[in-house]
Amino acid sequence: MSQLKSELRLNDKVIQLLEATGYADTEVLAAADATALRDALITANSELKLYKKPPSLKQVTEWINTARNINDADSEEFYEQAAPDAAEMVNFENDPDVVEMIAMAPLALPLPGKLLAAKQVPVQEIPEAILLTAARGDISIRVGTKSPEKKQEKTVIKTPVVQGSYVNTISFGQKKEEVNRTRIRSTDEFTDPSVQVQQREEQRTRNEERLRLMRSALPETNAGVDPASRRYIRGVLHSNPLQVWWGALITLACHVLIPTGIFAAFALLLKDNGSSLFRWVPTWFLALPLSVFVMGLLYLTISFQSSCRICGQKCFVPRNCLKNSKAHHIPLLGYVFSVALHIILFRWFRCSFCGTPVRLKK
Repeated sequence: MSQLKSELRLNDKVIQLLEATGYADTEVLAAADATALRDALITANSELKLYKKPPSLKQVTEWINTARNINDADSEEFYEQAAPDAAEMVNFENDPDVVEMIAMAPLALPLPGKLLAAKQVPVQEIPEAILLTAARGDISIRVGTKSPEKKQEKTVIKTPVVQGSYVNTISFGQKKEEVNRTRIRSTDEFTDPSVQVQQREEQRTRNEERLRLMRSALPETNAGVDPASRRYIRGVLHSNPLQVWWGALITLACHVLIPTGIFAAFALLLKDNGSSLFRWVPTWFLALPLSVFVMGLLYLTISFQSSCRICGQKCFVPRNCLKNSKAHHIPLLGYVFSVALHIILFRWFRCSFCGTPVRLKK
């Protein structure tokens, strides 16, 4: 009470109100908000009944300003006594140790003024930033890593977030490669009509080559082959030739293994029943029915997904519909077996539905 009375020259009732609200010295009073302090004084006065009319907002503001002036004067006097050579400023921008520490220091984001006002943070509680060109005495910088030159697989930056006082650690993964400066073009070069014409010509050439390759095979692919022969690879290039080739191979295997597996299972069953006619059946015949199951799974995952490049119909799925007159067909074996066999032997096929020739080689 004596401190407030001697420094601010207030009467006992005012000092009693200030102490009742928690503002017992000039430092706390200097950091107070005028509106919040007046509301607290009104609440305290309603309990203590010291004044009929509480202090006005103007009077509270004058008390706060006086307390701030007293604190500023005390701080300057203390600093001058503690550091008599404070008038001599030091420039740390040319100090290599300080530059290295700044390079290793964590990233700081400025807090917006609206956030400080929402949190009711007084201006006096915000620390003053360090001026490296005019600092007094030594400075202290918080370092986040051991060495800026050390190569790390991941770059981790600790960034203060505007949500309370929490700090999130953000990992940006592996460090990105540097920009290839040879691919950077100037604005004049980019807007040059001759360069634009050259780029359009290059793009048109690439498109023509892609279309030519899709429509017909390369000359070296059919070199020395009679165009009328089945060995002459023709048709449009399939977008997924490897899948179609494996689908054809699995389809042929299914045509062979399904009847063989049924026969092997039937023979093993008769042997177990004591039939003398099937005593010769070896035990390894059991692998044939199991292989049918495995091939069935491969057929569903690979062969069933293979389709024509043009019409999109399934190549190795039998359908009871009218087929194209040029479709591959072997009597008693059907269309699917014929298409698969033709693909394995000649690396091209004719769709059974649209009749378009499709090749698997460039």
